[in-house]
Amino acid sequence: MTRTASYPETLDLTRVLTVLGPAAAVSYAPPNIYPMSAPRFTAGSGVERPHPVGRDLGIYVHIPFCSYHCTFCFYATKIGADLTQKRRYIDSLITELDWVREGSVLTQLYVGGGTPTALPPGLLARILEAVFEKMASGSRHVHTVEASPETLTPEHVAVLQSHGIGRVSMGVQSLNDGVLDTVRRRHTREMVEASCRLLVEAGLMVNIDLIYGLPGQTHDGFRRDFEAIAGLGAQSITTYNLRVNERTPVARSLADDERLDLANLVRWRSTVASAARELGFVPKRWHTFHRHPVEGPAAEVVRNFEDVTGHGNQFSVGMSARSRLDNVVFRNHAGFETYLERVETGRSPVEETLALSEHERKLRFLALTLGDGEVLPRTAYEEEFGCSLESDFAEALTRLSEAGLIQEQRGSISLTETGQLLYDLVTRTFYPETVRRWMEERQSLAAVSANLRSRPQQTEHFRP
Repeated sequence: MTRTASYPETLDLTRVLTVLGPAAAVSYAPPNIYPMSAPRFTAGSGVERPHPVGRDLGIYVHIPFCSYHCTFCFYATKIGADLTQKRRYIDSLITELDWVREGSVLTQLYVGGGTPTALPPGLLARILEAVFEKMASGSRHVHTVEASPETLTPEHVAVLQSHGIGRVSMGVQSLNDGVLDTVRRRHTREMVEASCRLLVEAGLMVNIDLIYGLPGQTHDGFRRDFEAIAGLGAQSITTYNLRVNERTPVARSLADDERLDLANLVRWRSTVASAARELGFVPKRWHTFHRHPVEGPAAEVVRNFEDVTGHGNQFSVGMSARSRLDNVVFRNHAGFETYLERVETGRSPVEETLALSEHERKLRFLALTLGDGEVLPRTAYEEEFGCSLESDFAEALTRLSEAGLIQEQRGSISLTETGQLLYDLVTRTFYPETVRRWMEERQSLAAVSANLRSRPQQTEHFRP
């Protein structure tokens, strides 16, 4: 028998649907990751590469290499690259880093993909060395490198340790071989267990990614996965709902009753939250849970970890990488050969830009507080923008409050228990009408392109 969470005791989906609108049938970045949830870029190759100036700068490095393509993945990847291609790519990343001006201080490094550990250990070491040689470390923030169970080796772990990487985020998604087969994932449970042991014994903070809503997945099966990962010693578990769009073949593998309409989304997130609570994990962000209390060699790292990649200026290198500098987003070309050719010939790899309006900067402030598991102090908003929260978002605040999704406590806005389950859709409520229309048009086109079957959102009075 499938067990879902015991809370909220009752949830009137009709009322919530009226305020939030339906869960997206197709999606890219979740609504609380703005502006990437609505990437209305201005195209134009040859955009001048920005030279970031300033003392504090985050760095993101995109490693696109993978051994295979999972059917749920929509990131920019390169499958089956040979060693020569990997070397050329690392050379180009290092060339891009030359755009960072001397004197910039690193706040936080995140190396993602793709699969960074698909690189040979020596090449991974080379890009890490280039970052730390270029920039001085000026904060206590923990640096992260992503990995996968089938590529991680003791040699990779030694590279991470010797270069000051404190956290490894490993994509596992599921431990059920049948579910993994439906999304063409090639690692095994044994690989996951071995990789976790290797990382935990090395004293690194281990975050494991799990996806819910995969084809053939059950709530009980997800609970068992969460329990097994906890038993392996992982200090952090990040849970994502399955996102489908025209680039994800998994959309065609889902049965109608597996699609994440509002009712199914709430059921899944209730299951996730209750499983975390029962196993001694507390929410750090709305979709990430940390072990509490935490013990062992990585305990101090876990206690100090804070993801600040969404804050301040960030310079990103690699194909499709997105830099955020002085409220302008720059996105590199997503094609492997085009990206390499531009960098190797001294041209800018930037393909698109997006300048954030004042209203969009205010929306990002909400997304980085309410949308990311933090309370929203009214005074902080007023100090940042010189106006009140109500003057910009009175209608949305009223609707969310009346629906029981937000609450006020001592001058701060926070999400209620129900609102926490729908944090991303709550964020979407603050979007300006022009952006929402753009998203609806994009969703309609993507649904047709992906040949996705749609069905009405459930609006019954839901009891988990």
